[in-house]
Amino acid sequence: MTSKTENDMHVSFEDQQKINKFARHNARLDDIIEELKSKEHELQALEDAESDLMLSMDKDKISYRIGDVFAFISIDEAQQMLDEKKENVNLEAKALRDQQESIKQMMSDLKVQLYAKFGNNINLEPE
Repeated sequence: MTSKTENDMHVSFEDQQKINKFARHNARLDDIIEELKSKEHELQALEDAESDLMLSMDKDKISYRIGDVFAFISIDEAQQMLDEKKENVNLEAKALRDQQESIKQMMSDLKVQLYAKFGNNINLEPE
């Protein structure tokens, strides 16, 4: 008869599903973190543009990039467009942060379940 070692744990189909789910959530969390960084950079660029706009208050019209085209618009229109864009970016960032928290909670629940079954035989911590 062979003795069963600590490393010979049985991984059921349900356990494998939980491990896979944890891995998918972990990958999605990494994507969300990158998207949040992108939104922060975009928000910083908008704030820089707003500062530049304040320096141009003595002009009647300024060039404003819309897609691949530059259009001349009034300072007030530019300020309104910047404010709307900043609000949209902030809303998108908030939605991403909400998703991030939800995923972290699901991952935490899965960690508890998997560590309870596998103990030190599984590593779910980021490197």
